[in-house]
Amino acid sequence: MDDLIFQDDNQLFTVKLKREVYSQMISYCGKSNPYETGGVLIGNYSTNQTTANIMQTTLPPMHSIHQKYSFHRRSTGLKIFFDQVWDRGQYYLGEWHYHPNSSAGPSDTDLKQMLLLSNHKKLKCPEPILLIIGGNSKDWQIYVSVFINETNVCLKQVK
Repeated sequence: MDDLIFQDDNQLFTVKLKREVYSQMISYCGKSNPYETGGVLIGNYSTNQTTANIMQTTLPPMHSIHQKYSFHRRSTGLKIFFDQVWDRGQYYLGEWHYHPNSSAGPSDTDLKQMLLLSNHKKLKCPEPILLIIGGNSKDWQIYVSVFINETNVCLKQVK
Protein backbone atom coordinates (compact mmCIF):
# COMPACT_ATOMS: atom_id res chain seq x y z
CA MET A 1 0.00 0.00 0.00
CA ASP A 2 1.17 3.50 -0.80
CA ASP A 3 1.99 6.01 1.89
CA LEU A 4 -0.17 9.09 2.34
CA ILE A 5 1.82 12.16 1.31
CA PHE A 6 1.24 15.76 2.40
CA GLN A 7 3.01 18.90 1.17
CA ASP A 8 2.82 22.65 1.63
CA ASP A 9 1.91 24.86 -1.34
CA ASN A 10 5.57 25.65 -2.05
CA GLN A 11 6.60 21.99 -1.79
CA LEU A 12 9.24 22.85 0.80
CA PHE A 13 7.92 20.44 3.44
CA THR A 14 6.66 16.91 2.99
CA VAL A 15 5.13 14.48 5.47
CA LYS A 16 4.83 10.80 4.57
CA LEU A 17 2.42 8.75 6.66
CA LYS A 18 2.60 4.97 6.36
CA ARG A 19 -0.80 3.68 5.24
CA GLU A 20 -0.80 0.96 7.92
CA VAL A 21 -0.12 3.57 10.61
CA TYR A 22 -3.03 5.66 9.32
CA SER A 23 -5.25 2.56 9.39
CA GLN A 24 -4.27 1.88 13.01
CA MET A 25 -5.12 5.46 13.95
CA ILE A 26 -8.52 5.26 12.20
CA SER A 27 -9.29 2.00 13.99
CA TYR A 28 -8.46 3.50 17.35
CA CYS A 29 -10.50 6.64 16.61
CA GLY A 30 -13.50 4.50 15.72
CA LYS A 31 -13.23 2.71 19.07
CA SER A 32 -12.78 5.98 20.97
CA ASN A 33 -15.78 7.78 19.44
CA PRO A 34 -17.46 9.91 20.90
CA TYR A 35 -14.37 10.84 22.93
CA GLU A 36 -11.20 12.54 21.76
CA THR A 37 -8.00 10.55 21.85
CA GLY A 38 -4.46 10.84 20.52
CA GLY A 39 -0.78 10.20 20.97
CA VAL A 40 2.60 11.07 19.55
CA LEU A 41 4.08 10.70 16.06
CA ILE A 42 7.35 8.79 15.72
CA GLY A 43 9.62 8.51 12.71
CA ASN A 44 12.63 10.02 10.98
CA TYR A 45 13.66 12.68 8.48
CA SER A 46 15.07 12.51 4.98
CA THR A 47 18.76 13.31 4.58
CA ASN A 48 17.96 16.84 3.39
CA GLN A 49 15.53 17.35 6.32
CA THR A 50 12.61 18.30 4.03
CA THR A 51 10.59 15.09 4.49
CA ALA A 52 9.29 13.68 7.75
CA ASN A 53 8.47 9.97 7.63
CA ILE A 54 5.84 8.96 10.18
CA MET A 55 6.70 5.34 10.93
CA GLN A 56 4.52 4.77 13.99
CA THR A 57 2.24 6.44 16.49
CA THR A 58 1.49 5.79 20.10
CA LEU A 59 -1.85 5.21 21.68
CA PRO A 60 -2.65 7.59 24.52
CA PRO A 61 -0.39 7.03 27.52
CA MET A 62 -1.90 5.88 30.79
CA HIS A 63 -3.85 8.54 32.70
CA SER A 64 -4.54 10.62 29.57
CA ILE A 65 -7.85 12.46 29.78
CA HIS A 66 -10.45 11.73 27.07
CA GLN A 67 -13.52 13.94 26.82
CA LYS A 68 -16.02 14.74 24.07
CA TYR A 69 -14.38 18.05 23.24
CA SER A 70 -10.88 17.77 24.61
CA PHE A 71 -7.97 15.41 25.02
CA HIS A 72 -5.07 15.84 27.41
CA ARG A 73 -2.18 13.51 26.66
CA ARG A 74 -0.16 12.48 29.68
CA SER A 75 3.48 11.44 29.44
CA THR A 76 3.41 8.27 31.55
CA GLY A 77 5.88 5.77 30.08
CA LEU A 78 6.95 7.95 27.15
CA LYS A 79 10.53 8.54 28.34
CA ILE A 80 11.29 4.80 28.21
CA PHE A 81 9.49 4.51 24.87
CA PHE A 82 11.43 7.45 23.36
CA ASP A 83 14.73 5.95 24.53
CA GLN A 84 13.84 2.70 22.71
CA VAL A 85 12.83 4.32 19.41
CA TRP A 86 15.84 6.65 19.55
CA ASP A 87 18.08 3.57 19.57
CA ARG A 88 16.38 2.52 16.29
CA GLY A 89 17.01 5.89 14.63
CA GLN A 90 13.48 7.20 15.10
CA TYR A 91 12.42 10.37 16.87
CA TYR A 92 9.50 12.36 18.24
CA LEU A 93 7.95 14.17 15.25
CA GLY A 94 4.83 15.67 16.78
CA GLU A 95 1.31 14.99 17.99
CA TRP A 96 -1.86 13.40 16.67
CA HIS A 97 -5.39 13.41 18.00
CA TYR A 98 -9.00 12.83 17.05
CA HIS A 99 -11.95 15.24 16.77
CA PRO A 100 -14.93 12.84 16.93
CA ASN A 101 -17.85 13.61 14.62
CA SER A 102 -16.31 16.98 13.81
CA SER A 103 -13.93 18.79 11.49
CA ALA A 104 -10.28 17.81 11.45
CA GLY A 105 -9.33 21.50 11.62
CA PRO A 106 -7.29 22.60 14.64
CA SER A 107 -8.83 24.50 17.54
CA ASP A 108 -7.15 27.52 19.13
CA THR A 109 -6.15 25.19 21.99
CA ASP A 110 -4.50 22.80 19.50
CA LEU A 111 -2.50 25.62 17.93
CA LYS A 112 -1.40 27.06 21.28
CA GLN A 113 -0.30 23.62 22.49
CA MET A 114 1.79 23.03 19.37
CA LEU A 115 3.50 26.41 19.78
CA LEU A 116 4.40 25.42 23.35
CA LEU A 117 5.75 22.07 22.14
CA SER A 118 7.82 23.73 19.40
CA ASN A 119 9.61 25.73 22.14
CA HIS A 120 10.01 22.75 24.52
CA LYS A 121 13.77 22.22 24.78
CA LYS A 122 13.65 18.63 26.09
CA LEU A 123 11.62 17.42 23.07
CA LYS A 124 14.31 18.66 20.67
CA CYS A 125 11.66 19.12 17.98
CA PRO A 126 11.44 22.81 17.02
CA GLU A 127 9.24 22.01 14.00
CA PRO A 128 6.59 19.57 15.31
CA ILE A 129 3.90 18.05 13.13
CA LEU A 130 0.24 18.26 14.08
CA LEU A 131 -2.00 15.55 12.64
CA ILE A 132 -5.72 15.63 13.40
CA ILE A 133 -8.26 13.05 12.33
CA GLY A 134 -11.84 14.26 12.24
CA GLY A 135 -15.24 12.81 11.45
CA ASN A 136 -16.32 9.22 11.91
CA SER A 137 -16.45 5.89 10.07
CA LYS A 138 -18.79 7.37 7.44
CA ASP A 139 -16.50 10.29 6.62
CA TRP A 140 -12.92 10.44 7.92
CA GLN A 141 -10.96 13.66 7.44
CA ILE A 142 -7.30 14.40 8.02
CA TYR A 143 -5.43 17.61 8.75
CA VAL A 144 -1.63 17.87 8.76
CA SER A 145 0.56 20.87 9.48
CA VAL A 146 4.07 21.66 10.65
CA PHE A 147 5.00 24.49 13.01
CA ILE A 148 7.97 26.44 11.68
CA ASN A 149 9.29 29.56 13.41
CA GLU A 150 6.04 29.76 15.39
CA THR A 151 4.01 29.67 12.15
CA ASN A 152 1.48 26.94 11.38
CA VAL A 153 2.16 25.73 7.82
CA CYS A 154 -0.78 23.68 6.51
CA LEU A 155 -0.01 20.72 4.29
CA LYS A 156 -2.35 19.29 1.67
CA GLN A 157 -2.69 15.64 0.81
CA VAL A 158 -1.09 15.07 -2.60
CA LYS A 159 -1.21 11.26 -2.59
